[in-house]
Order: sequence, then structure tokens, then C-alpha cells
Amino acid sequence: MGDFSRSTFDRVKHYVGVRLQQGVPLVDADWNELEDIRRFEVQAFLKWFVGDGVPAGNDGFRIAAAAGGGVATIRLTSTASAPTASTVSVDLAHSTAAAALGFTTANRQASRGPAPARLIGDAAEPFALTAGMTLSIAADGAAAETVTFAAGSFSAAQVVAAINASATRVAASAGAGDDFVITGGDGTPERAGRCLADGRDAVQEGRSAYGSQPLYANSALAAAWGVPVVAPLSAPSSGTRSDLVYLDVWDREVTSAEDGSLVDPFVGVETSVRLKREWAVRVRTGATTVPASGDGDFTAGHSYLPLAQLARQAATPAILPPALTDLRPRSLQLAPSTLAEDMLGGTAADYRQGRNRPKVNLRDTINALLTGQLPASQDIPVSPAAGLDVLTKASVVDANGGLVAVWQSARTGGTNQILAARLDPAHPELGFATAPAITSGGAHLEPAAVALPNGDVLVAYQTGGFDQTGTDVMMKRGPLATIGSASEQPVANTANPVADQAARAAIAGDQVVFFTHQSSSTLKQWFYRRYRHTDNTFPDGAPVALSATGLTQRNLHCAAAGGVVWVAYADGTKLQTLRFNPVPATSNPQDPPVIDFTFNTAATGALDVFVLALSATDALVCYDDGTAGLGIASCSNGVWTTSHIADSDAIDGFPTLVRDADGTVYLVSARVLSSSLIDLVLRRRSPISGGWANAQRLITNVQINQAPHPLLVPNLGLWLLWQSNRTNADFDIYAKQIITAI
Repeated sequence: MGDFSRSTFDRVKHYVGVRLQQGVPLVDADWNELEDIRRFEVQAFLKWFVGDGVPAGNDGFRIAAAAGGGVATIRLTSTASAPTASTVSVDLAHSTAAAALGFTTANRQASRGPAPARLIGDAAEPFALTAGMTLSIAADGAAAETVTFAAGSFSAAQVVAAINASATRVAASAGAGDDFVITGGDGTPERAGRCLADGRDAVQEGRSAYGSQPLYANSALAAAWGVPVVAPLSAPSSGTRSDLVYLDVWDREVTSAEDGSLVDPFVGVETSVRLKREWAVRVRTGATTVPASGDGDFTAGHSYLPLAQLARQAATPAILPPALTDLRPRSLQLAPSTLAEDMLGGTAADYRQGRNRPKVNLRDTINALLTGQLPASQDIPVSPAAGLDVLTKASVVDANGGLVAVWQSARTGGTNQILAARLDPAHPELGFATAPAITSGGAHLEPAAVALPNGDVLVAYQTGGFDQTGTDVMMKRGPLATIGSASEQPVANTANPVADQAARAAIAGDQVVFFTHQSSSTLKQWFYRRYRHTDNTFPDGAPVALSATGLTQRNLHCAAAGGVVWVAYADGTKLQTLRFNPVPATSNPQDPPVIDFTFNTAATGALDVFVLALSATDALVCYDDGTAGLGIASCSNGVWTTSHIADSDAIDGFPTLVRDADGTVYLVSARVLSSSLIDLVLRRRSPISGGWANAQRLITNVQINQAPHPLLVPNLGLWLLWQSNRTNADFDIYAKQIITAI
């Protein structure tokens, strides 16, 4: 502690300055009170007139999931036994393996004392290392040690073994979960992450792991600073638990014992001490509020701010993105406190914490409405690359609310393969994360996908060209990140010369129902096969005929609601529709399903079809007959009616349907304006009259936009996927959110 005569600052006196008089002694109390007044006034202004949180354009102190949920990351810990101050750093300029192991400009060094420093990489196995790549590591001021990796050093265990075999000043270990990342800046003071808590400005230049904080499990440092340790995390022993991640900010004295530069070399004594801003990210188990006066973990003189809510599950050390909900107040600005309420109908506090904020700014919204369009977010490229991308109706919303795009692409060697990418609609700014290719080798086409309740994604596809002998329908299932390495299972592999093709799928309860088209010189027919995803079995030993023979068209679509699957397909002259209940009327699961509510209506032409399942008794089918425009077949408890979309004609195609959270149905389709210009348009169905409003432009530019697939993401509105050739000679996939309410 500094040696002070007395402390005279009292905020209740409302002093705003100290005026030094001539001819009197200069005492430390006056100088220190002046500094206390200045600091208090700045802090009070920031607290009461700016508020808590993160400034606009800054992403400081966002709590993010570590790579792999913190499992199988690389941890480098100093081997110093009792350091007074410890550091671990990676020399990026001389480390070709640094980026692959998660060590970047923003995450290249860690320090703490009096305990060994720990630096945790922000990447998880498998690591993309090749023979000869290097990692240069320095610890505690000693010369750097270089680790050279051999071929095959790709798992966390292999990387740890390689480092420990070469380095002596650090010990490597693999992350075991119970960790997350505290984001900051890019490693420079100019672009540091910042956050205000009670007017105190906390600064994080880089990004760090929760487990690499100076106070993490460091009782010696906590005792020296007079604060609690940052406790290790753990999952609950049973069930689930909601924890609060929060920021703890305080000021502490620093003397020359810690910073030798405080001793002036010309005087030889410590003339003053410094106050330093410190922060720590802590977790309150089972809590939703920060510590308050009277709580056992409250420390007087500290400021607290909620950062995130953390959902934990028993026996699950990995902390994945869906477990984290951002609570930081964001985009701080000196605007009238009533502006958010007047303009958006929400409170200023909600606005700053990102709640009830519009996805599109009001200017763009008004301009869109004035030009006859619905407002929408910016277009998000899914996975652009050279090679034709073809979007079918296989995309899904997974069990965690992620938008999963599934398509076929000839980007690898000109051979079609099945690809997938995922977007977190709550954070569209992060873009799509492309998963490893689902298929490889020979051609794979026509994907169909369903999202399983356990978080897996199931993808089916055909293994060759249309009407080619030997083409089969296969499936894979698993987490999206690893589904490419999952084992293939046959769905339809009829003996030659029959081709099994055009996979379709829908999930109803514990069963996925596959529909496949069989083709040979004597057979053109739709088949079904049921698959129980809860135990990975097929009640049907082989595909079972669904339709009559002679169906050369392969346009079938299906969708499920209320435990049943609604099906529509074209037979060349008619639109055929039916309800398919995969659960037999008997107690034997191998018995046939219940097929009823059958209906057909005369229709010729291309017959693009799309089914919107509303319930177990109601459905809508939209179809394009290639001549008169778009038609609607509507079923209400077994009674079918048909109608025509009044403002549609032969230039409308690719019809699709989606229902929003309020029950309003939208029809999205393509409209041909010229041979090189196709727009996407949207029509709204009146929930009262059932009539359809005129088309509004949805996607427009100077190129071709087609194959729309709208999806409802729970709590995050309507999202649209489509393909466009706007930037290349071939087609790429894009996504955007459609705004139907502000």
C-alpha cells in the first residue's frame, strides 16, 4: 500500500476541483483528492449518461464457445515452479503451425503471477498440420523453443506429445472442456475490446480463454490482490443448470514492488504509486443476476455486469454455441432515452442488450415497402465457389435452431457431391460454416434431409445419374460437422436394371419416411420406405410401391405435421395428393401405413410441386402446371378444394410455401422476366379470407434467381435460401431473412 497522510475525498461534498494556494506547503492529500474528484466525475458521467455495455462497432467481452467446446484444444502452461511473474507466448513470425493450433495475433500470449502462465489455443482437433510445420514457444523471459511437427500430428494427443517431447519450459495438455473464450480486440491497443461497467472502462486487447485468466485457480494472486479466485467450471451432477457469466471490474494499487519503473532512477525512491484497472470474468452457478450487497460473493468497490447466460447439462464438459446467450448491452450511444421506445416499441435497456431490435434499419424497410418489396436482410453467400451449385428442397432447421443448407455441387473435379453449411440465424454476421463434404468419389445427386430431435442431421441422396442402371439411394446420419465420415446405409438399392433415384424424406414422430423413384425400361414408379430413427431400423424390409406405374416425372414433395406426412406428385396428366400415416392401424410396426385423404386434379406440364403441412388434418399444395400459372390444392379434414393464384401465369415457377409463427402463409416463387432475368416474388395469404395478395418482389438483380426454399426458424422469423448466378457463370447459393413484422 502507498504511504498517504490521509484521504480527504468525499463525494457527498460535491467538490469539482482543488485550487492550490501560494506560499503554503504542498501536501499529498490535496493532490490525491484532486485525482479522486477527476476520476469520480468521469466515472459518474459514463455511468449515468452513457451506460453499461459495449460501444458501437466493438465486440469486447463477448462470451463465445471455444473451439470444440473447449475439448481437445491445446494448452501451454509454464513449467516454472514458483514464478513471481510468468509469461507464455507464441512467436507467430516463426511458427507456421500457430494458426492451425489456434494461436493468432489476438491470442498469442498470456501472463500471470505468482503462478505459471497458461496460453490456450482457439482451435480443436483435428489440426491441419503437415510435416515440417513449426511452433515457436517462449516462457518466462527465456529463449524460444521450436517444436517441429512430423506428418500425422493432427490429433490433440499427438500435438501434445510432440510439444512435450521438444519443449522444456512449457507443458502441453489437451483441453477437457469447461472453458469458453472471452473476446476482445485484434491484439492491438487501438482495436481493443472495451466494456463499461458502472462507468469503469474494462479493456481486453486480444482474446483469451476463461481458463487462462490470471486469477484462474490462483489463490496466491487472489490473496495478494484481496479478491476471490476465478473458480474452475464444472457441469451439474445431474439435470440442467443455468449459470451467469459476468464481468467483475475494480481498481487496485500498484507499487514499485510490481512495477520497478515507479522508482525514479535520479531520486532512488518510490515517489508515488499507481491505480490500475483490473477485470475478471466470473461465473455464478444457478444464478441470473450479478452479486449484490449482502451476497457472499459481493466485494465492496467492485462493479459487475452480466455478459452471458450459460446453459449446462450433466456430464457435458463441452460448452457449445447454443449454450451461450449474449447479455451484454451493446451499441452504446448518447441518444434520447425514449428514442428506442418511440421508434421500435421497446425499452432502451432492451435495445442495448439486443432484444426487440429490427433486423433491418428503418430506412431500408421504408424504401423496400415504397418500391413494392418486403424488407429483408442483406444477402448472405452460403459457400461460393467455382462449379455449379444446385439447391433442392433438402435444407432444414436443426434441433438447435441452426439454418442448414444442403445442396449438390460439381465444384470438385466436375463431379456432383452433396455439401452442407450451417448458419446461426441469431448471429448472421458470422456467416455460414461449411461442413466437410457429405459424399465423395463418384457422382451423388438429389439430396433430401431431415433434422433429428437429438441434434443429428440425416441426408439421403442417389449414387449416380438419373435413369442409370446401378443408381441407388443411400443415407448418412450424424452431427453436421462429422456426417461426411459417417457410414452409408442403403435406403433403396434394388437389383439391376432398376435405378433408385430422386430421394425425398420427411420426419413424423419417431419415423423418417423416404420416397424414392424407381426407373427401368419397364418401370417408372414411386416407392416409400419407413425408417425408425430412434433405433436405426427399417420397419419396411425394402421399398414398397406407392403410386401406379408409368410415372416418368420425378416431381414429388412431402412434408410432415401432427405425426403424418402429406405427399404430392405429378403423374404426367394429374396432380396426385395423399396423407401418409407411417403408424399402421395394427400393433405390428411392419404392417402397411395408413394412406387416406387421396385426391387428384387434372394438370399437365412441368408440375413443380410443394407441400405445406399445416396439421394432421390440413395441408396446402402449390403447383405449377406450366401453362396457366400457379394452382393451390387445399385440404381441410379430408375435403380438398382447388384454386388458381389470380396474378400468376405461365412465367411463374418454382412455387414454395411457408407459414410464419403467427400462422400467416406465404408463397415464394420465381417469375421469368427475360431469358437472363428471373426474380423471386412473394404472395401473402389472408388468414381471414384465404385469398392471396398480389406478388411483391423479394429478390431482384440483373441475373437469374431461382429454386427458392423458405424456412421458419423458431423465434427468428422466415429465412430464404435460393440459387443465383449473379457473380459467376454458374450458380451459387444465397440466404437472407424476410422481414414480415417490425
